[in-house]
Amino acid sequence: MRKKVLIIENDQDIRHIVEFILEDHGFETLSMAEPQELSAIIPFAPDVILLDEFINSKPGHRLCRKIKQVPKLASIPVIILSTANDIELIAAECQANDHIAKPFNIDEVVSKVVRLVNHQHLAS
Repeated sequence: MRKKVLIIENDQDIRHIVEFILEDHGFETLSMAEPQELSAIIPFAPDVILLDEFINSKPGHRLCRKIKQVPKLASIPVIILSTANDIELIAAECQANDHIAKPFNIDEVVSKVVRLVNHQHLAS
């Protein structure tokens, strides 16, 4: 069964690029600009969530904190994507499992997703 990655990204072009890259590496993806409700994420059952720090002028780290509070989502690793200079601090504050600075390196995105998916698989 293919591992699943949920991509929550404000920029449609970045969303499509990340989808294409991850699907090319064998992942199943679902992407959206912003989930209307967190319960909408649960049926997809992602193995990793890539989360933009700026979602329609709202901070993504708030959404990350909310994800970590939902029992059915709390154990899913979250990677914050951002152009913010303090992305490492933002990621730590919201209990994200990792972060990627934009503009990102394709290999970095793939390696971090693979690492967290493998870690998640070993933990379950």
